[in-house]
Amino acid sequence: MPSFASLLRRCLLPWWLSLPLAAGTLVGHIVLPMTSHPLAGATLTLTLSQAAVVPGSYILAPKSVACYTTTDGSLVGLPDPTVLVSAQAQPGVGSLPAGLYFIQWTWLSPSGESLPSPELQLELTSPGKLEFQPPANPPFSANGYAIYIGAAAGAETRQYSGALIAYTQSSPLAAGAAPPAQNASLCTLNFNDDTVPAPTYYLVNLTDADGNEIAGFPQSWYLSGAVLDVSQIVPLSSSPALLFPMPILSNPSSSMPQSVNSPLLLNGYPLSGSSNVGPGLLTLALPGTLPAPVTVLDQWTPNVAIALTRISLFASLPGSGGTNGVSLAITDGVNTCTFAALLPAAQVFSSSGTPAGVCNFSSGLPLTLQLAADDHATRPANLNLTLEMTSH
Repeated sequence: MPSFASLLRRCLLPWWLSLPLAAGTLVGHIVLPMTSHPLAGATLTLTLSQAAVVPGSYILAPKSVACYTTTDGSLVGLPDPTVLVSAQAQPGVGSLPAGLYFIQWTWLSPSGESLPSPELQLELTSPGKLEFQPPANPPFSANGYAIYIGAAAGAETRQYSGALIAYTQSSPLAAGAAPPAQNASLCTLNFNDDTVPAPTYYLVNLTDADGNEIAGFPQSWYLSGAVLDVSQIVPLSSSPALLFPMPILSNPSSSMPQSVNSPLLLNGYPLSGSSNVGPGLLTLALPGTLPAPVTVLDQWTPNVAIALTRISLFASLPGSGGTNGVSLAITDGVNTCTFAALLPAAQVFSSSGTPAGVCNFSSGLPLTLQLAADDHATRPANLNLTLEMTSH
């Protein structure tokens, strides 16, 4: 149940601040197919496949969200106005000097401001005031608008910035900021990996400034992460063919195996109770005849402390002669771990889990795999090597 403080906050704050925080931002440029010309003035509409909530808040995520493109095709959160401001001159009431005024307006959102609208000219024949009505049909992300007024074309400065209510300019123009030179608003929305239940996805449509659907749309998108470039999004091939995070259960039935198909971040917490944790296997192909000792076969640097536990060696062409076979050594320059008696005589496969020497190595130290010895008269050829390592 929401606390009294949270209920009070929702009552006191403007409606747009009580919405669930958007968890993701879409960025990038949208260009027309074939021509690569920026698609300006377009609308990208994203509609959830089903009702979803933000975990912990249980506030419904917006069913549909619209983002837009600005003059260079960049994806933004507010459309650039294309209509003149609704205004009228009222002479006789007010102290705004008579004259010709030039007016523009912009949309405002918590993340930024749009580009200005086309310029309106309005004449005040005697001292008085200018009256403005808020723009109609505000976009979902807009929480206000700004009015810029000037006594010359291109010289407008901000005279009002605030809520979507009527505004009156009845006093002389004050010094203010010029209209923005770029649309700085952000396209933010709840990404699918931040809502429940799973799976959800977005049905996405893209239309140009005239409302025409762009070829290739609509598409189905599954959005995850924090920031996504639209040029990197791979649409789902069918709906609802989704890849979505599945929960890892603390006590799965019958201790059934579970997997994580992504990097795993523990945020500094220790990993305990594990019997055999990576880094796994090192595999190596050695084409041709096994070289003479002492030859370096491979080098690598582990990013965690490791213990070498087993080595397996297979030769597609066996050697002949000799009694001791192949010895392989792994060293960090100080400590050495040796696996001996591999592929003796004409054997084609050997596996050993009884190394000699020091087989625990620290992270960040370069390791070298060497052919330490081989007493074959005819050396084996075309070898495949597998070295098993565990964290230490």
